[in-house]
Amino acid sequence: MKNLFATLLLLFTFISCTTNKIKKEEEIYDYISKNIMCNAQSVILETTKKEFNPDDIKISGRFGERPGICKKYYCDYISYPYYSIRKFCSALDGTIVYIGEPTNYPFEANAAIIVKTDGLEIEYFGLMWPNKDLSVGDKIEKGTYLGRMIGGGDSGMVLNIRMRYNGKIIDPSRWFTFYDFVERT
Repeated sequence: MKNLFATLLLLFTFISCTTNKIKKEEEIYDYISKNIMCNAQSVILETTKKEFNPDDIKISGRFGERPGICKKYYCDYISYPYYSIRKFCSALDGTIVYIGEPTNYPFEANAAIIVKTDGLEIEYFGLMWPNKDLSVGDKIEKGTYLGRMIGGGDSGMVLNIRMRYNGKIIDPSRWFTFYDFVERT
């Protein structure tokens, strides 16, 4: 009887903690939606082809567990499709807190720019050339040109977006439009 009581108490504590965690996460997402992301704009300044409508370009790489060739893996960012974006901008007003230049181009050219506002950091990264007129500490407005994707011809490259709120990675999926596609199994 003692063991049953201890097991039930442990189970109740686990369920209670899990429920509180989910509730707290929902409160954070609601706060961000109502107070920060409500002022956001599209990050697309220029597409790789004139016939691409920026409003039709949607996220294709999902946050969370993704199927891989041999096993599933976890992805803590979202991605625009490789063919779509040439130039991109900041979705929000904020302060630039990091600029990472591409290294060893064309073999390894990942670069990143992080813009912070009200505890929310948006990291834009991928094969790109950051805007040379920007520096860490600059205060920018939404729509500020951040960089140009590196790619051959009209192909462009993938723009990845990672978000953190008060240092914790969060799922940016709520604020970006996704393609409707069937996941590989």
